[in-house]
Amino acid sequence: MQKFIFFFLIFCINIFPQQKNVKLSVQSLKNATYYIIFADTTVKLKNGNFTLEKRDEEGLLIKYLSVDLVEDKIATGDIDGDGDEDAVVILISSGGGSGTFYEVAVMLNDNGKPRYLIGEFLGDRIKLNFVKILSDRSILIDMIVHGPRDSQCCPTLPKTQRYKITGENFKL
Repeated sequence: MQKFIFFFLIFCINIFPQQKNVKLSVQSLKNATYYIIFADTTVKLKNGNFTLEKRDEEGLLIKYLSVDLVEDKIATGDIDGDGDEDAVVILISSGGGSGTFYEVAVMLNDNGKPRYLIGEFLGDRIKLNFVKILSDRSILIDMIVHGPRDSQCCPTLPKTQRYKITGENFKL
């Protein structure tokens, strides 16, 4: 009987492969490390935010950077074809001026931990409608951008952009 149970367990292990995919949590994405294209630097978010303020010896602000993850625009799906659920997130950055710079970041699932793969700058003060990962592993971003006559406050031009990741590059 013991031999039967032993062989049965071996049989079950081989027929039913172990689950390797651990999902990325929103909390892990809110505390991940991202490369920020706008600032050409890497930051580690804490609860979805990062702020850097550097001041000189008189207390004058000489460098400022804030980065926020847009929690309600996170898309999940298998980007790299390994069967694990990856994520696409939107980050908003500011250097202290009037600009609000949007970028998309692709985060691969590394055994439940997010790992930055690639990002793409989307624009300044755009309006983002949605982000989706499609069944062909491409990324669809629907947004409103600035037309040729729009002021910086008020984009009016609808734009849908589809990206495909090839290696470590975005392809339109």
